[in-house]
Amino acid sequence: MRVQNVTRKMKCWFLLPLLLITVNSSAQVKYFIIPDQAEDYTINHYKLSTEKLYGVKKNVELFSLTFPGSETIKRSMKQYVDMDLDIVLFSVLPDLSGKSDWIEIKMDSIKSNIITHSNLIRLLSLNTFSDYEQQYRAKNKYFDEYQVIKKIDNKYFASKHCLLQFFAVRNRPSVFQNVFGTINTEQEPITIIEMEQIFKKRYRGSIFPPYSIGESPYSYSSGGFDFLRDRREYLSKVIKLRNDELAYQFWTYTNWHEHRHEFEIDRGIDRFVYLPGQGIIGGSFDFYFYFHRKKLPIGYADFMQNIKEEKVMIADNYK
Repeated sequence: MRVQNVTRKMKCWFLLPLLLITVNSSAQVKYFIIPDQAEDYTINHYKLSTEKLYGVKKNVELFSLTFPGSETIKRSMKQYVDMDLDIVLFSVLPDLSGKSDWIEIKMDSIKSNIITHSNLIRLLSLNTFSDYEQQYRAKNKYFDEYQVIKKIDNKYFASKHCLLQFFAVRNRPSVFQNVFGTINTEQEPITIIEMEQIFKKRYRGSIFPPYSIGESPYSYSSGGFDFLRDRREYLSKVIKLRNDELAYQFWTYTNWHEHRHEFEIDRGIDRFVYLPGQGIIGGSFDFYFYFHRKKLPIGYADFMQNIKEEKVMIADNYK
């Protein structure tokens, strides 16, 4: 009997991945239509060349949607406009095996899977920890679960690969807490290299979390890194753009913990550039390109160098 029970349990464990694949494949992709003109938020669209950072002549397209934060709405005071904002970022990532990153789509075929403005606001609220009574999951980024649709002439095109994530812009001194997904331009700047030195002094023998790229989840020790408590975005530096505007570059403090055959979605746009009034104008997507590294002319050492030097792609009109 014991042998039979063990056999049954082993069968269940082997069948579990197949069950998960079936469930995931049956999940319906949701679509958000980029409006011609937004009413209560602004949309900024940017194209980033991937050639210098990842060695391929492709583009990443950013749709940065900026909403007034709850404090701005509540008080309707101008001084809160730059302090209390929310950002929804759709990042259309290139199809490295194809010629186009978009596919023509018939609206009738997906009309039941279109998310409305109110649906998007609800997602924003849930993923920026804005509902005090809500229980939150560790996941707050979505890859290929939501696609954007843009209209060209009288035709509609849906993205093939899209990352959806959310940010709360909350500018205040560093003494205040910044939870994961917070953009704070008033932080004391600290680079990845500086943070690495602090980490190594405190956690001797542990791998600095952003450097755990390429490590197997079976061998990588997460000593010194508390996944739920430690993840956050750090301000690295202030950049003067060619038009003399000041932008803010951030990097994401989190580790690499997925298997090599899985996307490290939690990293998202792991280094990014935020320009007040214009949204997110640049960044890097190591989680996506490292997964597809066999299709690229760069390797592990190049990715590590990019991380340490905090290299990013920036929209051409701001270089």
